[in-house]
Amino acid sequence: MKALKIIIGMLVVAAIIAFSMTFFVKNELADMLNPFIPHKDVFVKIDQSGKKMNQSTYEYALEGINENGKNIKITFTASKQLREGAYLKLDTKRTYVKSWEEVQLNDIPAVVKKKLK
Repeated sequence: MKALKIIIGMLVVAAIIAFSMTFFVKNELADMLNPFIPHKDVFVKIDQSGKKMNQSTYEYALEGINENGKNIKITFTASKQLREGAYLKLDTKRTYVKSWEEVQLNDIPAVVKKKLK
């Protein structure tokens, strides 16, 4: 019975720490691991060349727009130089970019499309 109370206590402490990370810690690793941060789509237009980080990684720091039309500064990496003028949909969790895919302008929500052109 005592072991069960200890386990429950540890789970409660772990949940409190994870929940507090949502408010206090804002970095890519914390955002990736935190289950309380929802996934959101952010759309960007590639308007510059990526910064070459090493042999096969390019970093992009762009102004993106979320599904609600809010501007967001976003940084992500790609394994190749991306085509200038391309539109991307990023799967994000605050500062963490899980994945990206190139999309057509017609596939972007109207509220985002107006700001992105």
